[in-house]
Amino acid sequence: MPRLRFRLSSPSSIRPARATRSVRRRGRTLIGAGLALFLSASGVVLTAGPAQADDNYKSITSASPANADWMSRIADGTSLSWLSVPGTHDSISLCGEMDPETETCAGPIDSLTRTQENHGFSAKTLTTQYRAGIRALDIRVRVDKGDKGLGFTIHHGAAYQYANFTDVLNVTRDFLRDKPDETVLLQLKAECEGKIPSCKDADGFGTDEWRKKVLDSYLDGRTYTGKGDGSTPATAWRDLFWGPSVTGKGQRDTAPTLGEVRGKIVLMGFRAPNGGIYDGYGIKQPYPANGMNEEYVQDDFEVSTISDIAGKWEKVRAHLRRTNGTWDSSRPGEKEYPYKPGALYVNYASGSSGLVHPYTVAGGTPTATGVNEFLGQCLRDQKDRCPEFHPDRGEKFGGRSTWDRLGVIMMDFPGGRLIDDIIARNQNSGGTYLVMVVGDSMSQGLEGDYTWRYRLWQWFRDQRIAVDFVGPYTGTQPPTAPTAPQPPRLQGEAAPPEGPPRTSGGYARDAGEFDSDHFAVWGRQAAQDKSLIKAQVEKYQPDLLLVGLGFNDMGWFVSDASGTLASMKTLVDEARAAQPRLKFALANVPQRTKIGGRDDLITKTDTYNKMLADAIPAWSTGTSPVKLVDWRGSYRCAPDACPAAYDGLHPNALGEHQIANAYMTTLHKEFGLGGSVPDVPASAPNRSAPTPGNVNATSAESGIVVTWDPVYGAYGYEVRSRLAGSPVWNPPSRISANRFDTNWVVDGQEWEYQVRTNGGDGVEGAWSGIKKATAHPKTAAGPVGIVTRPTATGVEFAWGAPTGPYTDTIDRYAVLAYDLDTPGAFVDTAGTREKSFRFDNLKPGHRYSLAVQTWNKAGGGLPAVGRPVVVGAGTPPTPTGLKVTSTDATTVELNWTGSKAAAGYRVWTRNINNGSQSTATEWIVQDPSHTVAYLFPGVWNYEFCVTAVNGALESGKSSCVVAPRPAGS
Repeated sequence: MPRLRFRLSSPSSIRPARATRSVRRRGRTLIGAGLALFLSASGVVLTAGPAQADDNYKSITSASPANADWMSRIADGTSLSWLSVPGTHDSISLCGEMDPETETCAGPIDSLTRTQENHGFSAKTLTTQYRAGIRALDIRVRVDKGDKGLGFTIHHGAAYQYANFTDVLNVTRDFLRDKPDETVLLQLKAECEGKIPSCKDADGFGTDEWRKKVLDSYLDGRTYTGKGDGSTPATAWRDLFWGPSVTGKGQRDTAPTLGEVRGKIVLMGFRAPNGGIYDGYGIKQPYPANGMNEEYVQDDFEVSTISDIAGKWEKVRAHLRRTNGTWDSSRPGEKEYPYKPGALYVNYASGSSGLVHPYTVAGGTPTATGVNEFLGQCLRDQKDRCPEFHPDRGEKFGGRSTWDRLGVIMMDFPGGRLIDDIIARNQNSGGTYLVMVVGDSMSQGLEGDYTWRYRLWQWFRDQRIAVDFVGPYTGTQPPTAPTAPQPPRLQGEAAPPEGPPRTSGGYARDAGEFDSDHFAVWGRQAAQDKSLIKAQVEKYQPDLLLVGLGFNDMGWFVSDASGTLASMKTLVDEARAAQPRLKFALANVPQRTKIGGRDDLITKTDTYNKMLADAIPAWSTGTSPVKLVDWRGSYRCAPDACPAAYDGLHPNALGEHQIANAYMTTLHKEFGLGGSVPDVPASAPNRSAPTPGNVNATSAESGIVVTWDPVYGAYGYEVRSRLAGSPVWNPPSRISANRFDTNWVVDGQEWEYQVRTNGGDGVEGAWSGIKKATAHPKTAAGPVGIVTRPTATGVEFAWGAPTGPYTDTIDRYAVLAYDLDTPGAFVDTAGTREKSFRFDNLKPGHRYSLAVQTWNKAGGGLPAVGRPVVVGAGTPPTPTGLKVTSTDATTVELNWTGSKAAAGYRVWTRNINNGSQSTATEWIVQDPSHTVAYLFPGVWNYEFCVTAVNGALESGKSSCVVAPRPAGS
């Protein structure tokens, strides 16, 4: 990256420490005379005079004192590729020609050569730069042979800069000892091309091999004498460098994290005089061996005239777009360039030519704005300098609108405020990121889970990112407490006040201690948290908000996709009002296994996810970015199958890894955290499901109670039962607490039970031994004479009070309605002390099974069943097309044409031989078919008719049919 085109010197440059004062005077006089002669002969007009110092230019000592250790406030796990690093081009190019009498730098060649403010020779200027916050250096070296052997002196072209490489290393070592949390990025260049106007390495040592050998001699602690490979001991500097950048055998492929390189010099690259990078040194990605990668490094330094300064700025600006994944459609190739968040970008703001000096390009003139001022205006949103980094940008801009990083900015004569503004772009968290997880059950977890929060915490730890998870809660949801069944709440009775969230549950036994603070609660909706989040953010002041909400909003009919998006937008606004620089990682919503009758949930989820992805870019601001987390894409859960969950939705151990990976990916790619994201493991251990111990079945006033010792981390339990002596078990009941009640029993019945632990879908433990108990309930019988009638939106009930044992303590009735047309529906239950009830808000057109249960001091008794209804329907039409098929001499099968207005049917039977009337029981047949058995002395003696019912509403009888006599009867 040569800068000067007017480079005049004798064939070699001489270090003052190794030459007499008379020799130095003679050399400087020759350079000055040569320059004057050249300019006179060529008719060159020198550039305008230097600009006045300001915030952006030539005021390095005005930088904030806090910059002296600014990297200490950046998390260890932050990749160097995500830092905004102020640097200096030709970092200690301070002098073109020293006046032999005053020993000050002056004259025409000085303005051509100098690129930085002079705060001391022998690299002492670097001390000022480091204090100001400069962390990237550009050092140009010449191989010199002195009294003690071969070493590097510092040059800018032919001009010696009154320092050697040992000076640079000494000053940098002292700084890093004092500020061990900092790092220094070093770009080293072999400066001498061996011909005028460049410099020339010491005779016989101007080869690539010797340049690399001299660098290695500094690292390894020896000085070549200049006689063959002979050397003498010297100070070894290898430990000052980050090892992978100075192996001499290969280059690191990717940028390290800050935590890997604190207290070290990172050699970005060692460049040859005519371009190219010496293999074995530096970082491969921005500077591949054997060539300069212009994809990542902008160093177009030629500024031919003052009017070309604006063009140089546009090259700096274009590289800022490339660094951040933004494009200008009017510039060929920008739109096609892929965003590369893991890449380290270097952007040179410097430039010059024989007519335009470095100070002019940096500081400008009274009529031309300098590059430093352009950059300052861009960073401060002044004069619409960089509209591409704003959500309301024009249509010609595209890609990402968030300005996350600047990369490494190499400058001439930087101003103090400009350095401040570059450093301020970093993710400064006081050294520790405060992270708040906001979510529902999938984020809180159930006792025994690792949780995806734990997996994310492990990643932060492994990436050496200092984080502090914050929030009001620390635990998972504990198991449900075992309690007896409770009577239903009376209609109109206020619900008991909701208690605090249950957050005392533990984690997987082998998870160990971790930072588990969070703001995630089972059942929580975005519609709820949008009103709660501001207070939490005000209290805990997080830097990052990791949000996983929305499923419960759509799953429980709180809102549709648009309403859920509106709640999420309000949540962002409310949180940002409490912390204006808050950064958001918002997750979309996963699918779950299909629920019968809930195809709407599948559609709503897909619609919301698309709307969220489209909305997020506009929600971002320059200081408060919002990024999408693809939970849906990472989490292997879909309507047809969900191997990532233990119940079709909530994550198992493998699913926790998948969710954590989604957040890691966003934090790494969008926020620059961590050096890498590990792959999701192919599998994870199943939950253990040991057989419960201490199983007991006992008779109680309510019926039979089965209890057992809880199993830590159980997702739940399964209990199966049967009447003693029966060879067949009833289907298992799945419950969450370590108690099971059988209430609908008859006195004297003996029941048998077995219990096993549920470890999630497909994981069940072994059944316990059989436990028996005989029921002696003291519950009351169900009510009598139940009458049901459909209404437009529900059902009307009426009944009579029962009589008999234990009816004197009846406190209330439970009215039960079960939707037969919605698979997996819950039983709607309401309480009343009256003997009538109206159930509303049921689904018109759906069939409901209905019952009424008494509750006395012992508990709920066996329900009495009422006729089913079709909500919103009237009297059903008379069934037609009755067919009677005799399957044997005593059994018939009936089939007829039914109606959607019929909630069920009654089958009427008459013996045609004894003059009896048709009779029917209250047993209601749900489908238009029925089998009747035990028809003695034979089916041909019976006539059958059918009526349709809708509660108390009943059709007329169908045509009556006598059963045919089967052959051979």
